[in-house]
Amino acid sequence: MSDAPIGKLLWKYSLPAVVGMLVMSLYNVIDRIFIGQWVGPEAIAGLAITFPVMNLSAAFGVLIGAGGSARIFDTFRFA
Repeated sequence: MSDAPIGKLLWKYSLPAVVGMLVMSLYNVIDRIFIGQWVGPEAIAGLAITFPVMNLSAAFGVLIGAGGSARIFDTFRFA
């Protein structure tokens, strides 16, 4: 952590998490568009119920993935 300023390291390590959450949000929006067009309002109601669960599980997955990649990067860089 001493080889770069904290702000630069924060951007470097948080960028994968931000990109992952943006991709998941885009997926959810596009999914709702297709389901609303072809299935109907009942399916949108089902999605509204399950959306918080999907969002939390995606956030947890990105948390583990981004943290794991940062940890692996630091492990191999200083080895």
